[in-house]
Amino acid sequence: MPPPFRPLAIDAFAEAVATYAWRRPVLRVDMHHTWFPAHADWQGEPSVRAMATYHTRDRGFEDIAQHVTIAPDGLIWTGRDWNKTPASIGCNMNPGAFMFEAVGNFDIGNDELAGAQRDAVIAVIDIVQRRFALPVQALLFHREVPQTIKTCPGTSIEKLDILRAVARRRSTLLSGREGLS
Repeated sequence: MPPPFRPLAIDAFAEAVATYAWRRPVLRVDMHHTWFPAHADWQGEPSVRAMATYHTRDRGFEDIAQHVTIAPDGLIWTGRDWNKTPASIGCNMNPGAFMFEAVGNFDIGNDELAGAQRDAVIAVIDIVQRRFALPVQALLFHREVPQTIKTCPGTSIEKLDILRAVARRRSTLLSGREGLS
């Protein structure tokens, strides 16, 4: 998944997860927001490349921190190799995580996680969790760990709302009323 970064629609992401040569277990999905770029700053691939540069040059990471970046238009941009541990929350808590960043500042009064982007967030969580037979609750918000003072993935996002949406999507898919998207 290293550069060039590629945008995927939900169905293409589901296919990529299903056919990927996984060599590590995934035990949970970690949810972050970018804070910057916010929705108004988003420029597609140049923004993903800028995040990768910031993460490697300024933060000292070996690669872009996240496995995927979810854009305001709902496209899912590839990032760090999925077989590599993300630079997610630190304190030896990163192994076993699949980490994504939703582009935006989702603190109250700023961007809203809605529409195609919200649909993609819910789909990414569900697709990765189902691939590894994880329960809906195998989701970690960045702000939940004691070593951070961040609001990530944003004060306007309630974890229970996300968990309920993932459960609804999963029950819809399992009942056969909808495809993988």
